[in-house]
Amino acid sequence: MKRVRTWQLCRTGTFGQDGAKITEKDLKEIEATFSPTRPISIGHDVAHGDNFPKFGDVLTIDGIYPDPKHPGEKVLVGQVVLHPELEKQFDDKNTGDGIYKGWSVTIPRRASDGKRYLHSLAICGATPPKIPGLEQLMTQSCFGEDKVESIDFNDSIEFQEEIPMTEEEKKKMTDLEAENKKLKEAAEKKAEPEKTVKFSDSQEYQDMQKKIADLEAAKKSAEVKAVTDKFSEQIPAAVMPKVTAIADALSLSGDCEFADGDKTEKKSALELFGDVLSAVLADGAKKTVTQTQFDAGEFSDKGNKTDAKENPADIAAKM
Repeated sequence: MKRVRTWQLCRTGTFGQDGAKITEKDLKEIEATFSPTRPISIGHDVAHGDNFPKFGDVLTIDGIYPDPKHPGEKVLVGQVVLHPELEKQFDDKNTGDGIYKGWSVTIPRRASDGKRYLHSLAICGATPPKIPGLEQLMTQSCFGEDKVESIDFNDSIEFQEEIPMTEEEKKKMTDLEAENKKLKEAAEKKAEPEKTVKFSDSQEYQDMQKKIADLEAAKKSAEVKAVTDKFSEQIPAAVMPKVTAIADALSLSGDCEFADGDKTEKKSALELFGDVLSAVLADGAKKTVTQTQFDAGEFSDKGNKTDAKENPADIAAKM
């Protein structure tokens, strides 16, 4: 089983002790020049030697997105997969159990046209990455041809909680339903013909039918309002009339029966519309993910290099 991780690779801004700067133009160049796959190493230094093993790959570049945690900045997002031995030692749950945490890209310029490209991605250990705060946005567990998504937003995206009906609204809805039922029963009872006079032709029956229709309309309006109010903060005001119109139309539909695995559920079309709208808004928010990249060739914020290093090949052997 492999885990495909969606990571923020780098973002625009100025970073590190040397003030390395990454621009949106740099991110666009990296996206345009990307050629899969790019290797993952432990630390930056080993990426310069062809005798050191790789510990995973950068599979794809997903795109460039606004960074919600850094207003005005953009991030580069891509998918990576780590070697199984590195998976065991990588701390992505903030538990402190792993010996490696964080990552940093190497993005030099090509001699042919001066454009930046993704040379490799380094997994960081004791030295923190130059670009802080890069996040893992999602993981996918792959079983052969099948993929099972397990989303982990790490608090990077905030969703508004659904607003439940108040006790007053629930009571009003119950009262409407009770009165509606009572009027229907009375109308059906009085609708029985008396001699040659049809109750259905009487003004009393017509008035009763109108009141029933008004109560049903009020009930449907309350149900539509309960659904649309949940999304009033997430849906633009210009779009809300269209959402309300769809909800109004669906409120007139009957119940829908559908299977969810071994379980069969029965919901109104309006309830299903609310469920689908919640899922679509959540998915859209998820995809407004953020990404990150930078300007210098290596983005490990280690300051001055020292000569004393442990051979990464020895580290790999220990793993």
